[in-house]
Amino acid sequence: MNKIQQIVGLSLVMALAGCATQPQEYAQSRPKFDLKTFFNGPLMAQGVFENRSGKVVNRFVVRMMGTWQGNQGTLVENFTYFDAAGKKTYQQRVWHLTETSNHHFVGSAEGSAGNVAKASGDAFGFALHWSYDVRQPVGKTFYNLHANDWMYMITPNTVMDHTDVTWYGLHAGNIFLEMHKLPDTAENRAKVAEVK
Repeated sequence: MNKIQQIVGLSLVMALAGCATQPQEYAQSRPKFDLKTFFNGPLMAQGVFENRSGKVVNRFVVRMMGTWQGNQGTLVENFTYFDAAGKKTYQQRVWHLTETSNHHFVGSAEGSAGNVAKASGDAFGFALHWSYDVRQPVGKTFYNLHANDWMYMITPNTVMDHTDVTWYGLHAGNIFLEMHKLPDTAENRAKVAEVK
């Protein structure tokens, strides 16, 4: 192996290592992202999906309602999607979450927005990492996608989300989402339960 090959090989190893950020790296950061606190009560979110070339192909709003009994939680997500012409479609997903330790949690989900057999995640400091496979419906076709989902708490009531979506290891696109925790009032609970 010549000198140039060694340099290229070392650069590749360093680049790959740099991509493998671990949630524990955020352990000393604040505010602390507590899963049971943020995803409890009504929430609203807005986001986009961009394809692998970087073009936004879908926009959406999510109305969410989270409830907890001890370490067991349910998160109902009501999606409204907008295509390029502004036409709306609606889907729902219901998550079943379990906090197994101070930092680790697991879950599953079902619904018209795609089923998840098993999900696993960790929260440290202001960051939460969530990884799962989803059987995602697109029209009348289903795709087996993998979601590498990072959430970052900006303030106690605001979280930014970036999800890298892959299809059998190939980059399929990105999801960018901003979530807002709403005051837990009867009006806001009714608002997030609406499909419109």
